[in-house]
Amino acid sequence: MVSRRRSIQYIAASGLLGHGLNPALADTSYPDRAIKLVVSKPPGGLDDAVARAIQPDLEKALRQPVVIENIIGAQGIIGTQNVIRARPDGYRLLLLNTKQQITAGELAETRPYDLAKDVTPIMAVASYRSAIIAHSGMPGNFTEVLRYAKDNPGKVVYGSSGVGSTAHLIVSIAAKQVGADMIHVPYQGGGPASVAVMGGQVHLLYLDMPTALNAARSGRARIVAQSGTTRYKDAPGAPLFSELGYGMFSNGSLSIVGPAGMEPAVVDKLQAAVRQACAQPALQERLLKVGMEVEVIDGAGLRAEIVETTAKWIPQAKAVLTVAGK
Repeated sequence: MVSRRRSIQYIAASGLLGHGLNPALADTSYPDRAIKLVVSKPPGGLDDAVARAIQPDLEKALRQPVVIENIIGAQGIIGTQNVIRARPDGYRLLLLNTKQQITAGELAETRPYDLAKDVTPIMAVASYRSAIIAHSGMPGNFTEVLRYAKDNPGKVVYGSSGVGSTAHLIVSIAAKQVGADMIHVPYQGGGPASVAVMGGQVHLLYLDMPTALNAARSGRARIVAQSGTTRYKDAPGAPLFSELGYGMFSNGSLSIVGPAGMEPAVVDKLQAAVRQACAQPALQERLLKVGMEVEVIDGAGLRAEIVETTAKWIPQAKAVLTVAGK
């Protein structure tokens, strides 16, 4: 994963920091009508917020409307299938939450897609921090909560947005490593689960940083671990996963992809448009407000990330679910 500074330097070196249309955008007649950007999560969530943040600048770069369409269900599988089954003409794209949608697809009872083969990677656009919150009555940081759970089998409850979700697997993998015995309770989304933490029905929850900060501000929950290479400015007291020995729990990323088989000229045009959009300071500020940072990675780098994440992450996830009898 490239750093935010390197990403912006790359954009600047490409001559894309101005507001003018880049010459690469004039190579084909595409697009000559509106483009659909599918978000496989509900309106109001992190994925939706990022899509709506980038939408105005994409429209300027492409000189066509970009219509956001929320197609939800099955932890993102339905929206993902909607795009990969579409014509590969560049008029239906997907905002991909990379690890989450890899996880959902690879762990489904019947594999619905293979992202390494079934999409055309266009560009990674943003990265986001995640965190683990604990009810205010729990001890210390994440490691200390796990130690407490190991010493008190079956007394600690952790929530998630569903069986096999990233939120479920992150805590399960960490618990397995130390031999902690905890109870898993799935919820219909991170919002209800965070409310359960604040209410004391759940003791631990993995979620995105903005939602974690809101829960912590209530005084009824604390951030006990966070992703990233440096501690977030609004959570300086929470240790990094890497500081606690869980370096494999990294920032998440959001990307734009299309169906497999897209024409190279169309892909080039979309890549140029995304770079141009991500170079705009106003977009960078909009992303920061929802806990995101611009993180531009080209199609080849994005494909490599999909392959690497599948190879390293899925075996750990399957091992946890096998132990749980799922």
